[in-house]
Amino acid sequence: MATKLSTAVRPENLETIASKLVESRKGSYLFKAVGYSSRKEKGSNHYFCSEIFTIGGYKWIIRCYPGRSCVTSTNDDKIAFFMGVRSKHVKDFVKITLTMLAQDGKASLNYHLGTETAADFKMLGWHLIFYIRRETLETPQFLKHDSFTLRCTIEVMKEVRLVDTKMQCSEVPPSNLSHQLSSLLESADGADVSFNVDGSTIHAHKFMLAARSPVFKAQFFGPMKLGDEKNTSIQVDDMDALIFYAILHFIYSDSLPELYYQERGYTMPLVARAQHLLVAADRYGIERLKKICELKLYEFIAVDNLATTLTLAEQHNCSELKAACMEFVKDPKILGAVVLTEDFEHMIKSYPTVLKELRQKIHDNSLQEKWFIGRFSPEVFLFSFIIDAIGRFIRSFWKRIVSW
Repeated sequence: MATKLSTAVRPENLETIASKLVESRKGSYLFKAVGYSSRKEKGSNHYFCSEIFTIGGYKWIIRCYPGRSCVTSTNDDKIAFFMGVRSKHVKDFVKITLTMLAQDGKASLNYHLGTETAADFKMLGWHLIFYIRRETLETPQFLKHDSFTLRCTIEVMKEVRLVDTKMQCSEVPPSNLSHQLSSLLESADGADVSFNVDGSTIHAHKFMLAARSPVFKAQFFGPMKLGDEKNTSIQVDDMDALIFYAILHFIYSDSLPELYYQERGYTMPLVARAQHLLVAADRYGIERLKKICELKLYEFIAVDNLATTLTLAEQHNCSELKAACMEFVKDPKILGAVVLTEDFEHMIKSYPTVLKELRQKIHDNSLQEKWFIGRFSPEVFLFSFIIDAIGRFIRSFWKRIVSW
C-alpha cells in the first residue's frame, strides 16, 4: 500500500489547516487465455472471459474478443480487451495497466489507462480499455501452445480527509442532481406539457425535453412549434406507455428506471424492451440511449432474435449492430436455424438488400455452391434452407437408429 500526502491552507480567518490523504491500493491479476485459434475462428460471439477477481475492494472481470467483435467490425487486424466492475457503490478513482507477457514471463508490451472513476466502468457495463494488433499477438514472443498471458494491474485510490481545525466543517455532499430531476418528472410540479400514450397521461417540462432531444426542441421551440399554449397536450401513437416513460426518465436522469418496471410488474423481456427503446431513442434523437440499447442487443444476439435485431439495425442505421448480426450467422448451422424462425421470412421480404448482403457473406465463407442462393428469389432461398435443415435432421436421426 502506498500513500501520498498533500496539504492545502484554507483562508486565515478560519485559522484552519486541512490535509488530504490519498490511500492507494494496488494489485495484479494474471489472465491466461488458452485455445486462441479456435475462439478466433468462431467469430464475434465467442470470447475469453476471466474469473471475477478482487482488487482494491472492487470485483473486476476481463473479456477478450480474439475474433471480429462489434466495436472492431471494421478493424479485423485488432483484438479488443474489455473490463467491467461487478461491485455496487463504486466511486473511487482507478489507474489500470495492462501488460502483455512474453513467453519467458517478462513484461514486453504495456498499455496504461488514465485515471478514471470505477463508476465509469459500472455505468458503461463493459469498458474498452486496450487494443493490440493481431499480427503482434500472434508472434512466437506472445503466443505459444495456442495461448497468451496478460497481466492486469489495478490501482484504486481512496481519498481520506484529515482536518486539524478549530472550526470543523462538514464535507460537501455528493451530487444528487439526477435524483432531483427524476423526482421532478414523478411529481410533475410545474409541468407544461402532457403526453397521451396508450391510454395513460404523462406530464413533463418542455425546457427539459428540448435540452435533451432535438426532436422535442423543434416541436416546442422550432419549426414544428405547436403554439403558445401554456399547457400543451400531445398524442403519442405506436408506443407502449412504459417505454415512453423510460425515454422521459432517461432525459431527466440519464438512467433507465429499472425499479419503476419492477414495481409495476412489467414483464416485457429484456431484449424486446431494448428493441423498443432503441426505436424510441432514434425517434426522438437521443443518441446516447440509442447506443446503450445497441450495445445491449449486441450482448444478447441469439438465433431466436437475430431476424428482429438485424431488421432494427437496418431500419435505424445501427451499422455496428448490423455487422455483429452478419458475423453471427456466418456459421451455416446457425444460419440454417435462423432461417426457420418466424421473423426471417418477413425480414428478407421487407429488406431485400439484407438478403443480398447475406448472400455476399455466404459467398465470402465459400458456401455459395452449397446453398445455390446466388440465382434464387427470397422465397426459393428460404425454401432451400428449410429443405436442407430437414434433411440434416433426418440423416442425424437415421444414424442414431442404425447405431442402436
